[in-house]
Amino acid sequence: MSGLGWAAALSGGVAVFLIVYLILEVVFGRTPEQRLIASLKVFTHDEGKKGAPPLRQFLAVGGKLIEESPSLNQMALRSEAILDQHTGAPKPAEWLWLRFMAAIGTVLVLVLVLPFWFAFPVGVLLGFFLPPVVLRALVRRRRQRFSDELPNMLGLVLSSLRAGFTLQQSVDAAVRDDEGPVAEEFSRALSESRISGEFEDALQRVGDRTGSGEMAWLVMALRLQREVGGSLADVMQTTADTMRDRAYLHRQVRTLSAEGRMSAYVLMALPVFTGITLTVMRPGYIRPLYTEPLGMLMLLLAAFLMTVGIIWLRAAVKIEV
Repeated sequence: MSGLGWAAALSGGVAVFLIVYLILEVVFGRTPEQRLIASLKVFTHDEGKKGAPPLRQFLAVGGKLIEESPSLNQMALRSEAILDQHTGAPKPAEWLWLRFMAAIGTVLVLVLVLPFWFAFPVGVLLGFFLPPVVLRALVRRRRQRFSDELPNMLGLVLSSLRAGFTLQQSVDAAVRDDEGPVAEEFSRALSESRISGEFEDALQRVGDRTGSGEMAWLVMALRLQREVGGSLADVMQTTADTMRDRAYLHRQVRTLSAEGRMSAYVLMALPVFTGITLTVMRPGYIRPLYTEPLGMLMLLLAAFLMTVGIIWLRAAVKIEV
């Protein structure tokens, strides 16, 4: 391997390490206390992170560079809505910087095994657009956890209500020692209500962020109870029972469709892993696919057919409850 190849390999390895470390630290590297502090981040001003890890400081510096450019900052703000749906996600400017670094790292890695003219566009596209796909998958997973855990959390709130606590006191007692997405969102709603007023409005924003229809029912029930009166505990009990029954039905549907979903995952992953394996073990065998015009045409056709197949499989195994 030439000196340029070794430099590209070293740079690519460092870039990939930085990207993976930052993603893992942002998603999984916070203590419960840090998550609680993060729930107040929308109401506080960031004065700089003294004593933060070097890699996090690198992310913050890159975010400041993005914010100094009006066009890049405007581009970064387009991701604000999806980032707001995942607790602990970086700021929009930092997220755009991370995507740029991912694109550079992916290009440097692909240059080692592919021609530059082919590795550059593929690496830029993969590195820049793959992180949002991963983030959306994490958001969907968090939404699913939120829906699964919400009935149990309402059961804890209901117990405190029957003991004589107010609604906000009951929610505070229920989420105090929990770390799940429901506790995170309810803690944020409590923080917002202490600053901006109505707790129902804060819960409505929770429903908007999580895409939860159950939260819309809960807010509607709370507002109706406030207007017409009645027992808040009984209203919460009925709402919790309805959510629990719906969650049970949803789990049954997912269980019955698990075989189809697993088959879809295997069929989608098999061509990709086969191509990677042949590229590593038999590069001469696979090289005509990206060096000959007919091979590149076959790759484009395969990508189109894979896209059509993925869309069809997702539509076949997705069942709305």
